[in-house]
Amino acid sequence: MAPTPLSLVVRTLNAEAGLREFLAHLHRRPGDQLIIVDSGSTDATLDLARAAGAEIVPLAADRFTYGRSLNVGFAAARHDWILALSSHVVPVRPDFLDVYRQAIPRFPAGVVAAAGPLVRSDGERGMTGGITFYEGADFLRGFEFGGGNPNCLYRRQTWAARPFDESLGGGEDTEWYVWAIVAGHTLAAVHAAEVYYRFRRHWGAFVYKGRIDHRISHRYLECHQPSLAGLFVRAAKLGLYAVQGRVGWPDVKGSLGHCWGTYLEARAIRKRGDRGGLLRELLARRPLDPKPGG
Repeated sequence: MAPTPLSLVVRTLNAEAGLREFLAHLHRRPGDQLIIVDSGSTDATLDLARAAGAEIVPLAADRFTYGRSLNVGFAAARHDWILALSSHVVPVRPDFLDVYRQAIPRFPAGVVAAAGPLVRSDGERGMTGGITFYEGADFLRGFEFGGGNPNCLYRRQTWAARPFDESLGGGEDTEWYVWAIVAGHTLAAVHAAEVYYRFRRHWGAFVYKGRIDHRISHRYLECHQPSLAGLFVRAAKLGLYAVQGRVGWPDVKGSLGHCWGTYLEARAIRKRGDRGGLLRELLARRPLDPKPGG
């Protein structure tokens, strides 16, 4: 049987350094499709993409949202399964794409998305094999599905029926997963499909991303509430790991920026008195119909 072809969608903006490393570790098979959605790069990003045989889909910077960039990339995909990847990731294993290919035949009919873990170092690697399936009430105790759109496989047919919300400033992946769960679909975590997430943004971008991610997660899920004490403990641990060479200092900056943004947003939500946790209510109102297929 021929390997399942994949369409890979990568969003870029002046991503030369990360894209060079990403492409060097991405071992595609004949038939795989590489789509680069670019929002106006002025460095060598597009030259690297063309040299790799990528199809380039331009998206004007003033029209960019995370959801819209994925939607235009997915619309160009030819294959049944689409893998959304960040230009900031590097596959941990040389057979990274084949891990997803081998997982697809093992999916029950209702699986519409499958995420792989994001790790900063080998010390963060957890389960390195197997698949975990999530549906319905599995999400009520927090969001432990996977890494989200930096590393997530989607069934094209289901995405076409319900694209990403283009109005969100972030968290479009969590919002889509909640929709899928409420609609009766199943999500999967493919534990061996790990990627290193290389942080290359400025501090403010990480803080913003932390705030947006927590805002969307809180809206639907029953999230852990961060504290200053927990933030200091994390900072101390990451600082120790950086001194030991287990993580890089840019990774420390990125992680702490995201955590600080999460803390700020959680504090603002508490002040507003937002209840959140809508998923439980949405599931309670869901008709007990047979679960739809993919």
